[in-house]
Amino acid sequence: MHVGIQEIVLIIISAAVAALMARRSHRPWLLGIPVQVAVISICTPADPVSTLMIALPCCVMYAFGVLKSGAKPEIVA
Repeated sequence: MHVGIQEIVLIIISAAVAALMARRSHRPWLLGIPVQVAVISICTPADPVSTLMIALPCCVMYAFGVLKSGAKPEIVA
């Protein structure tokens, strides 16, 4: 598969947003979201629409699963 410049920009933006949110909310598990977006962009066709159509539901399910698991993430200083 081919990764275009739009997907690379999407990965960078998701990494920046996840890093800011993880730092502010002390939830280090949010850093798993850019990893998911990177894997999804490699596995989907080279257009941002198909990447977002798969990445958004996957990231929401990931966050829901982590929050519903009841695990207390350790606080990162």
